[in-house]
Amino acid sequence: MQRREFIKTTCLSCANLAIIGTVSSLILQSCNTVKYVTVLPKDNKLAIKKADFMVLKNEKTSYREWVLVKTEKAPFPIGVFRFDDNNYSALYLECTHQGCEVQPQGDHLQCPCHGAEFSNIGKVVQAPAEKDLKKFQVETDKENIYILLK
Repeated sequence: MQRREFIKTTCLSCANLAIIGTVSSLILQSCNTVKYVTVLPKDNKLAIKKADFMVLKNEKTSYREWVLVKTEKAPFPIGVFRFDDNNYSALYLECTHQGCEVQPQGDHLQCPCHGAEFSNIGKVVQAPAEKDLKKFQVETDKENIYILLK
């Protein structure tokens, strides 16, 4: 094999491995524990099951930090964060800076448009946003979480 052909072949192999690695990591990230729940409102309330936070893997139960709730009454999803079995926060995921959809990133939310960050209770952590996220009142019972839309 000549030098030029060797360099071309090895460079193409490296490029293919880089692409495969990037695609694989994106697929694995998208398979993370994101849970979407679609709910129809009843009496200005959304009800989601506490079980939507549960993940059973290898006969062990763990809990998601958050789930995303979609409803026909709102163009943006509602992020529901779990702190313990009876303590949740429900936030409207529209950035207060310029109206982009904020994305949960572990225990905080980040706006992909201009980099604003919010805590999992909706408080501004990093500018350019100056106002906290809209927060909904939450009630719970033994099996459900109720998000009050008013």
